[in-house]
Amino acid sequence: MLRLALRTLRFRMGTFVAAFLAMFFAAAIVMACGGLIETGIRTAVPPQQLASADIVVAGNQEYDARGGDPDEPAILPERVRIDAGLEDTISDLPGVQETTTYVFDGDPPAGTVDAIGVVTEPGADVGEVRERIDADLDGTTTTLVGDQRGQAELREAKGTSVNIVALAGVFTAFAIMVSVFGVASMLALSITQRQQELALLRAIGSTPRQVRRLILRETLALSLVATALAIAPGRFLGEFVFDQLADRGIATEGVAFHQGWIPTVAAMGIAVIAALAGALGAGRRAARIKPTQALAEASLEGRLIGGWRAFIALLLIGGGVALTFVSIAVMSGPLTPATAAPAVIVFAIGFALLAPVLAKVMTFVLQWPVRALGGVTGQLAVLNARGRTGRMAAVMAPVVLLTGVATGMLYLQTTNDDADRQIFADSLIADAVVTAEDGLDPDLVERIDELPGVAGASEYVSSTGFIENPDDSSPAGEGWNLQGVTAGGADATTPVDVTAGDFADLRGDTVALEDQHAGRLGVDVGDTISLRMGDNTTIDAQVAALFSAPDDYDTLLLPTETLAAHTTDGFATRILVTADADTDPGALRADLTDLLAGQDGLTVSGRDVLFSEYDEQRTTATFAIYIMVIMIAGYAAITVINTLASSTTARRREFGLQRLAGSTRGQVLRMVGIEGAIVAVSGVALGTMASIAILVPVSLKRLDSVLPSGSPFIYAATAGLAVLLTLGATLLPAWRATRGRPAESALAIE
Repeated sequence: MLRLALRTLRFRMGTFVAAFLAMFFAAAIVMACGGLIETGIRTAVPPQQLASADIVVAGNQEYDARGGDPDEPAILPERVRIDAGLEDTISDLPGVQETTTYVFDGDPPAGTVDAIGVVTEPGADVGEVRERIDADLDGTTTTLVGDQRGQAELREAKGTSVNIVALAGVFTAFAIMVSVFGVASMLALSITQRQQELALLRAIGSTPRQVRRLILRETLALSLVATALAIAPGRFLGEFVFDQLADRGIATEGVAFHQGWIPTVAAMGIAVIAALAGALGAGRRAARIKPTQALAEASLEGRLIGGWRAFIALLLIGGGVALTFVSIAVMSGPLTPATAAPAVIVFAIGFALLAPVLAKVMTFVLQWPVRALGGVTGQLAVLNARGRTGRMAAVMAPVVLLTGVATGMLYLQTTNDDADRQIFADSLIADAVVTAEDGLDPDLVERIDELPGVAGASEYVSSTGFIENPDDSSPAGEGWNLQGVTAGGADATTPVDVTAGDFADLRGDTVALEDQHAGRLGVDVGDTISLRMGDNTTIDAQVAALFSAPDDYDTLLLPTETLAAHTTDGFATRILVTADADTDPGALRADLTDLLAGQDGLTVSGRDVLFSEYDEQRTTATFAIYIMVIMIAGYAAITVINTLASSTTARRREFGLQRLAGSTRGQVLRMVGIEGAIVAVSGVALGTMASIAILVPVSLKRLDSVLPSGSPFIYAATAGLAVLLTLGATLLPAWRATRGRPAESALAIE
């Protein structure tokens, strides 16, 4: 049976090329995703200044937040310093030859350093020395060896690597779902095109088990070759994507890309299993058909859709409905895409799996305009579409997937970006921003506040922190936004209304909370809460005021000097200024410019500078999403071309017989073009419906609009690409298939 399988591959090379390409690209994409995950997990940063140290002692940037994922701790945003006195303690340990302290960021508080490099004595076991050092450390300090040592120099590496792992993990799940569907669909079409051959095997005495073994061994041989050849391209693709992310600040420059044997073997296994599952499912009917019916039914349509396929399709659509409900009823603000994005994928795959049924419906709907515009050729195209629903469904499914995924993901991103920007705009009420290159003069805020037309001025600094006592859970376990404010100007420069206490009391270790948040914690003005700051230190802060705020205002207000002391820079660099109701913001900025004239390092700008920075950060963050969409949509596009080209090429005999019956080559090509148009319009329409199923609810929730945010050119480009790919991948193979003599084509093997 193995010899027969290999001979089948040899003499049906054209039939198997499409299936080979589907497995090859699927394996390459999954390998690339696996490499990104491994890179994030390793966070290998070859050290520069610390290269001579065998062990590095540094602050632990990870924090296990209540309500967060225990396997993915939150990453603290500020440099976590360590006690400089640790150097003496470590120097006295056995096996330690030399220690050196390092400072990489700013001017650390007295008695602290950024890292301690440890050189072990010749012959000492590094692992044992590390264990001795760990025994003297607390949870805020950690030891690093190997390529992890560079993490102490690049504190951002840990945070961005966690983001890469999360992004690549989601991307991998999407890529696996899409690629498994693509491989299975392509193999199903390939085996369906061989129904006559498989039926003949049954008629001459082959058992169902032998036919299944033949199909599985053909597929196994093909998938092993395809996945093995995908190793090098998969690594190249993963490294290319990582470099793009690093160039835009999503990943940290200096982190080394790694793709070891684990993601490679896992990707190969996924591609092989997907191929075998697709081949087994597609070959079931051919293997179980009765020998006496084999030849009679070889060219006839089977049942419209299998029970398992219908069940899986309805299960996916049901999952999409559930994810949609969670997105609009449970998730809020920036967390919405966490469930909305998977809904796009499952809806698109669910609709694609129902393609045999939906193809019937779309053909019925489109038959009248096609017949009216296409005449006799259009009539023949409709008859072909109606008579071979299985083939039409197979070529329509990847068009549905391409349109649904690209449209849904892109408009989901633009809608959420627009909503998040609106939230940011609502939270920003300052009319002018004063920026300093270094620290601000403590008296500058008071001088600005005394200017005519100024409603209030406040220093501005931001960070992230956690409430440890009382027990509290921050959004997604990633901490609360902390904003440093000046007591006298907090009222005028923040979008909140005081409901208890007074912002004037925001001095020293104090904090102001949103009143509903305080209610959940069971605290009131005068009570004390314990805060874990961004530099992994804790303070006991007394509640000075409570306030009401817009939805999604996940912010705690602290005195600027208190918060700044727990940031990497150690000082504020900005002052927010709000004009009173009778003052023009432009006039206010002019007055500020006159006040600060001659003072080096100070600049005055409008609030637009904050919007520009926000937009730049959002653009950087969304670039990763666009990379994901491009890769998934790119694979779907390859599947479209692959499937259509294979399907059309296999019809060479049909075209030859049609020409022998009197049709000209031009008429055959027009018929194929109309069939392609039916497939394109049907696929785009169904893909659009799949994306609308999630876009409309999300848009209603976040923008109070039925239409999602974003340029209509996004949809036009996506639909146009799907149509061009469909027509091109249909007409070009048909043109090649009809170049020869009709009599020769009529004798071709389908």
